[in-house]
Amino acid sequence: MLVLLVVAGLAMFLGLHMTTAIGGADMPVVITVLNSYSGWALCAEGFVLSSPLLTIVGALIGSSGLILSIIMCKAMNRHIHATILGVKGTISRAAGGASRPMDIEAQGEATTKNEEEVAEMLAHAKKIVLVPGYGVAVAKAQYAIASMIEFLRKK
Repeated sequence: MLVLLVVAGLAMFLGLHMTTAIGGADMPVVITVLNSYSGWALCAEGFVLSSPLLTIVGALIGSSGLILSIIMCKAMNRHIHATILGVKGTISRAAGGASRPMDIEAQGEATTKNEEEVAEMLAHAKKIVLVPGYGVAVAKAQYAIASMIEFLRKK
């Protein structure tokens, strides 16, 4: 019973450690990694129960989740270890070709606009491209954007 509690505590610590340091953009990768872990757990269960079907299915789920996680990390220019451990920044190459995390530096100048200036810019624009992202969902701004799009289409 004590071993079960220790293993459950370690699993809880690992789960909290992996998910609390992850930023919003990395969350899909973490979900695929956790999916991969569930496959490897199923594979281990197949070994314990001497069930070849569980072992094969678990290995397929685990390996496909790992491959998908690596592909997603490459698409985001991040390393899988940096994503899982919550390291900020992208990958750069050190002398000798080894990859290392790099701090992100702001480039260019930021300009601020008030509501009237943005409304004037939208009113005089010929084409408008809106690219909603994760921040729109977090801010629950999708309804405001939908009403703005409906208003602009009527113009």
